[in-house]
Amino acid sequence: MSGRFDGQPRHLQHDGHLQARRRERLLAMMRVLALAALAAACARSESSPRHQQTIKVAVIGGMMETGFWPQLVERFQRDSGHVVELAAAGPKPVVVSAFRKGGIDLIVVHASDAMINLVADGLAVDPQPWVRNDLVIMGPKEDPAGIKGGRDGIAALKKIIASKSRLLVHASMGADGVLHDLQEEGRLVFEDEQLGLFNGENQRAVIEEAAAAKAYTIVGRIPVLIGKLKAEGMEIMVRGDPRMRRPYLVETSPHANDATREFARWLRSKPTQDWIASFGLGKYDDLPLFYPVTID
Repeated sequence: MSGRFDGQPRHLQHDGHLQARRRERLLAMMRVLALAALAAACARSESSPRHQQTIKVAVIGGMMETGFWPQLVERFQRDSGHVVELAAAGPKPVVVSAFRKGGIDLIVVHASDAMINLVADGLAVDPQPWVRNDLVIMGPKEDPAGIKGGRDGIAALKKIIASKSRLLVHASMGADGVLHDLQEEGRLVFEDEQLGLFNGENQRAVIEEAAAAKAYTIVGRIPVLIGKLKAEGMEIMVRGDPRMRRPYLVETSPHANDATREFARWLRSKPTQDWIASFGLGKYDDLPLFYPVTID
């Protein structure tokens, strides 16, 4: 039989179809293997710990004494996989001095000239407020000014002035700044003999001097609650005024690692701030031990 041959021979056409199917199967297999490899990589990423870094910190003592800092660090280490190592703790001069010597990544102390000077001297960067504590007005249990149970610092100071009672305040432990702000806002003027400033290094001596003089004083609420500040016959008279809160700053060394900067951001994050708002609530009274800050 004669005729034209149109296209490839049948055996070549058959081989071509086989090769095409093989290529399709091979491509399909490669896609499956690629997806499996991607899934395995994701699983390894989720199950494997992040690269762990150590953060050395210097912390004001009050945060240690309440258990606040250890619990805060435990939460961060669990969330991040990093390690936070306590390098220094205690009063502000001790903590700031330790940071100045170098080798510490992060410092937490009340907002103060000492903290700002660390930045001015190039030893720290990015000062950020991240938590507050509060102060209270204490006085003799006889309460000559009649201020017990109040929550308004300015109203209490007006009564102290009107009753001719005395007020003794430490000159350099934050209480002086709180008093100044209350006086400015309330336009309050004390008689010279009514107001005394104490310059001793031991804050406990302030409350003892006030007790001896039957005077009122302004001190941190936490040291009173945990029994660190006390004197016979002295009681908390006024508490809970937001104007009597003091912010803490967090600052980092210019040479700090990435984990340190992550920690500083984490302190100001919403989940951490929400936790701060509930820490210690109901343990000593109906107020939290620390207060979050307002973050835009």
